[in-house]
Amino acid sequence: MMTPEALAEAADILIACRARAEKIDSLPESCRPATAEDGYAIQKEVLARSRMAQIGWKVAATNPATQAAFGITEPFAGRMPSAALARSPYVALPGRFNAPAVEGEFAVLLGDDLRPGDAPFDAEAVAKAVACIIPAVEVVDGTIGDRKAAGPPTNVAAGSGAGLVLGRPCFDWGALDLPGNPVVLTINGEVRVEGEGSAILGHPMNSLAWLANLAASLGEGLHAGEIITLGTCTGLTPVSSGDRVIVTYGQLGTVEISF
Repeated sequence: MMTPEALAEAADILIACRARAEKIDSLPESCRPATAEDGYAIQKEVLARSRMAQIGWKVAATNPATQAAFGITEPFAGRMPSAALARSPYVALPGRFNAPAVEGEFAVLLGDDLRPGDAPFDAEAVAKAVACIIPAVEVVDGTIGDRKAAGPPTNVAAGSGAGLVLGRPCFDWGALDLPGNPVVLTINGEVRVEGEGSAILGHPMNSLAWLANLAASLGEGLHAGEIITLGTCTGLTPVSSGDRVIVTYGQLGTVEISF
């Protein structure tokens, strides 16, 4: 377990990197996380020292290609700060992001708690807690340069969400074929990536179950009212100033961002 001083040092470095649009490959040895649990503790400290509330979570690295980029074999999670949240159509003003990339995802709004004492969870159990499905685009704007060199605990430490743009929620989602639901990402009218919900651990609810079990292991649980984005259907696509991103989700509608 990291000392309070080490947590504060790590958090301040990550906050400064984002403010200065800098990237690092590792944290100093004096505050380098040794475990994933250390990384999640640093995430929490980053939000606290930034004076931002946590409104939910993101699940990252939910497919083999993304895991390979991080040099890992399983997902990890990030805390989603209130400042990250936006509604489609969204205009990202200059300076809002440093080196953004976008991912088409499915998010959920929880209607019930998923308490640590009720773990372990499976996809069927967590689905009952979902109030609605929301098409979403995560804007990734990381502070880690060489992800493989950084190692899993440091990637976790820097894993808090940068931006999450939400489309129209769907409350009558039970009959949807989420694994087969198409997700098409276009930039400036050109199709860049076509994916579907099965890219998220085979089914988006598998991702939610994974997160619920992780949160239980941290003694935190998941709570009604939280928004959770479940992982990319389209991979990571860099964007530039002037780009207009539209992601379509079949009958669930679209999400639009202008940079």
